[in-house]
Amino acid sequence: MRMAEAIKEICKNQTEAGYPADFLIGTVTAVEPYEIRVNEKLTLTESFLVFTETAYGNGYGLDIDDRVVMLSSNGGQRYLVIDRVAEAD
Repeated sequence: MRMAEAIKEICKNQTEAGYPADFLIGTVTAVEPYEIRVNEKLTLTESFLVFTETAYGNGYGLDIDDRVVMLSSNGGQRYLVIDRVAEAD
């Protein structure tokens, strides 16, 4: 499934379920398995994460301290990791 199609599907499902989709920024705190810290109270383990090819593919993956943008789905039960956040100079 292409990234745009996946995002549309998540948004559609969220709207139908009465839960709007939320965009979140997180920081990778561990790899193998991945963990992403959203805030001081929420750290997501790999079982909650779904990666787009842009975020994870092409053999590069994510590194510790990478900041990522995510889309939450299913009332916060799954998180689509979309891509790294570009840092402004």
